[in-house]
Amino acid sequence: MSKLKALITLIAKPDRLNALLSYGHKGYLANIGWFKAFDNKQAVDANGEALPWVTYSFIDFIKGRLTKELSIFEYGSGSSTIFYAKRVEKVVSVEHDQDWYNKIVDTKPANAEMLFTKLEKDGEYARKAVLTGAKYDIIIVDGRDRINCCIHSVDALTDKGVVVLDDSEREFYNDARVFLSKQGFKELSFSGISPGLFYLKSTSVFYKPDNCLGI
Repeated sequence: MSKLKALITLIAKPDRLNALLSYGHKGYLANIGWFKAFDNKQAVDANGEALPWVTYSFIDFIKGRLTKELSIFEYGSGSSTIFYAKRVEKVVSVEHDQDWYNKIVDTKPANAEMLFTKLEKDGEYARKAVLTGAKYDIIIVDGRDRINCCIHSVDALTDKGVVVLDDSEREFYNDARVFLSKQGFKELSFSGISPGLFYLKSTSVFYKPDNCLGI
């Protein structure tokens, strides 16, 4: 009821609503490209460049720390694959949705590899990072079966590797956070809104003292 009341209050006071949204004019949401992402139903910035569908605060944090010496494995493919591939040496992503995979696989960057794997709880999909036989500096968990993906990701990290869990605020994923903590990882959470979406969420980085992001 409080959210509805707040919305009614904004609608009743157009000047306040316009100041908040700044649609088509100067303002935070316009500057970060939130309206463009909302209108296009895609994770893009103000220039139409691809973004991962995570919090803006995490994007601001990570983009300046990515280098061409790093490798990434991600659970879930799409605009995030394009974003990361521009900034690191290699990206490997796994996708469980056959239709989505077929739609985007031919658009992948040259330094990105997309893998299709059927989704089974705690099955090949969750183990895919390990099954590639490689070690990754960053493993991003933003697909399905996230708890098991986090659990198996630990064995596919480099010595300085980190795990990124999107929507980490969800109670459903708390077991993943507890597991990583017991493995010696600290958590750095980035809260806020994400491209085209206007609700509070979090994206967390799990890291150890000697890590590839210089935390």
